[in-house]
Amino acid sequence: MNKRIGSIDGWRIIAAMGVLYAHTWSAFNTPAFKVGGIDVMQILNLWGSGVHLFFVISGFCFYLVLSKQETYNFQTAIAFWKKRWLRIAPAFYVACTIFALAHYAWFPHNLPYRLFFNFIFLQNHIPNAEIEGIFWSLAVEWHFYLLLPLIFVQINRIGILRTVGLLFGIHLFLNLLHYKGIFMPGDAWWYTIFCNIGHFGWGILMGYFFATQKKVPFFSNWWSIFAGFVIAYTGKLFFYSGFVARMHSAGFIFQSIGPLLMTMGFACMIYSCLENNTLSRIWGNRYFAGLGRISYSFYLWHNFMLEIIFTHFGKYMPQNAAGVFLTILLVLVVLIPVSFISYKLFESFYFRRQLNLGARRG
Repeated sequence: MNKRIGSIDGWRIIAAMGVLYAHTWSAFNTPAFKVGGIDVMQILNLWGSGVHLFFVISGFCFYLVLSKQETYNFQTAIAFWKKRWLRIAPAFYVACTIFALAHYAWFPHNLPYRLFFNFIFLQNHIPNAEIEGIFWSLAVEWHFYLLLPLIFVQINRIGILRTVGLLFGIHLFLNLLHYKGIFMPGDAWWYTIFCNIGHFGWGILMGYFFATQKKVPFFSNWWSIFAGFVIAYTGKLFFYSGFVARMHSAGFIFQSIGPLLMTMGFACMIYSCLENNTLSRIWGNRYFAGLGRISYSFYLWHNFMLEIIFTHFGKYMPQNAAGVFLTILLVLVVLIPVSFISYKLFESFYFRRQLNLGARRG
């Protein structure tokens, strides 16, 4: 997809900022800030599920990309995977290597082993292969790319609604088995494509509605973004540990459906911005859209920059909500220029290559 959608870029930087917020808040041991008995910091933690928002956006974008293809076979799949590798691997490899070398004392004896499995996007599934925790999402994203050509073959066979319904069914069934303790018990489940496939499904469905200009009643109104927020927050509440504990034996059901409900809300919010001109202009303004272009590098480097800032300045910050936001501002002062440089060095060549290929075909 050569033509960028401004509001989608706006949502990208919102997702990246949300992840930065979650990690900064966690670094300060999740301080509360209550207004009328309501903890504003906990409400903002919905914003902290930015990785899941990224998954929805990916599903949307790659529906638009692959839906334009006339045939789906092994050769077209290889071409797609090559493009995606060129898009995400260079910046990721550099960030991964620099982080590893900066923390060499943590894993001096098996660094080549760790780098190898990160570079082939298997770090989530190989023991002692992790270099930086946030890179788990890159592996899940890559595994989605591997599955996507097969998903489109299925779309051509049985239609998009049945295919996406199948993705949701697989997602819910496997999550129910997991949270019941039957299938892949442990935290590693969270970092698999099968735990997250439904989130991409919402993006695919949203891409279908957008590409075919099918109106979804209610969500084309400007105020429907708030309905999407309520849906997303309800989903987030469903897998909140305190809520799950109160549900007793039924808690695993809410853990299973909560994330999928949350990303349904994200999809509704994004769709509202796509369909409503006012929201589209707000989310697609030049500043949001500009930052959205560098959001991938922003995500890759944010935890490293946060670590540096927190190590050197954290002791001077108030250990409360104010300290969280002051630290975020300080991180942004460093992170935005670093992200821009990373984008120019390791990402922009891909977009120039795509433009050149498009010009040759034209």
